[in-house]
Amino acid sequence: MIHRAAAQLLRKYTTANMTAGVSTSPKYFDIGFNISDHMFRGIYHEKQQHESDIPNILNRCVVTNVKKLLITGSSIKESQHSIDVVSQFASSTPVSLYYTIGVHPCHVNEFVPEHGQSYWKPDQTEDAPFEIVDHAFTQGKLRELYDLYKRQEASDAGRFKAIGEIGLDYDRLNYSGIAIQKLFFLEQLKLSCFFPNKPLFLHLRSCTEDFMEILEMFIKGFNDTKDTFNYKELIDGTVAGGPRINEDGSIFYKFTDTRKFVVHSFTGSVSDLRKLRDSSENCYFSVNGCSMRTEESIEMISTMPLDRLLLETDAPWCDIRRTHASFKFLNKSCDATIADSWDHGLSDAYPQLDSWFKSVKKEKLRGIEREKWDEYMVKSRNEPCTMGHVATAVANIKGVPLSELVDQVWHNSCLVFDVESH
Repeated sequence: MIHRAAAQLLRKYTTANMTAGVSTSPKYFDIGFNISDHMFRGIYHEKQQHESDIPNILNRCVVTNVKKLLITGSSIKESQHSIDVVSQFASSTPVSLYYTIGVHPCHVNEFVPEHGQSYWKPDQTEDAPFEIVDHAFTQGKLRELYDLYKRQEASDAGRFKAIGEIGLDYDRLNYSGIAIQKLFFLEQLKLSCFFPNKPLFLHLRSCTEDFMEILEMFIKGFNDTKDTFNYKELIDGTVAGGPRINEDGSIFYKFTDTRKFVVHSFTGSVSDLRKLRDSSENCYFSVNGCSMRTEESIEMISTMPLDRLLLETDAPWCDIRRTHASFKFLNKSCDATIADSWDHGLSDAYPQLDSWFKSVKKEKLRGIEREKWDEYMVKSRNEPCTMGHVATAVANIKGVPLSELVDQVWHNSCLVFDVESH
């Protein structure tokens, strides 16, 4: 066993234990890590509490067998920031780092000028009519997003793995209203068709009917007669499976038959799951702690097909908490009265550790010697190293061996995002 102090864990992992051929199974691929969040730079509620500890977070990934990370893009600016962070750390960690590019439904206001006539304001009703007023600005922002896709697609690094996070979120309409969300979900899906081999990283909250109506347009194929933002000039006929111009001048959009998409952080009902699953054989689902908060969500997880399942932490959010219905499933016995899950099954997910990491309040971390930061997680801030918690809970909910679940999820994740599985 390797000691819990991550600095020592890392040294032993990368030297003696690596050369001795110690098994690193199980293998985890966290497909949802929000590395651009301010918390990972030590900023909480706009106050600097400690320095960035991203290197320590990656060190903890190494010793908990998190082999691959997909960094989530949620706006044009944050997507670029994620790209920069991946470029900064990719050569200094054995963890494979990838990223998505897209604009989250709560951030779609960035497609219109702030304080402009078309800007959706929180004091409007959630279904307030929405109309593009500054067409040139919006077209320019959409073209900026397209250019970022194009530039990163051409990169030799091959780390751009999905388009997203895009979709609809009717739980947080204080950020953006229904009409503007639907418009830019549609427009981003159109742009995605210019990159037909890229999987989609999708967001869905309390809006299954509208979400599926838009998504199924692309699954079945449709003709766009308006071309509001002049995508026609982007079509050169060289992209196999991409949009094409019809004889009448309309544009035909359709996903290729092999294009995969993941509904990440899925929190829907059993009925929602079945509707989405049946809509396409290319539809996958990813779950985290947020997906397992209630007894209803436990039922949903139990029915989710293993061959469509991926896992994530959605760090720094969506950890498994004692108040969640999933907490009891961290124990083999599923006994909610057991306080220490580690000694009752959770440790099986982390065969290289003899105990879990320490935790400290965010304002206390800076008082600890910097060289010991590998040993400490920040309380109430989730990290990718907790992937084993998610896997353990899901395996126990579904009643399958942890090793079987982890192996299948690893296979699914590598398949969806087209990465090597070694």
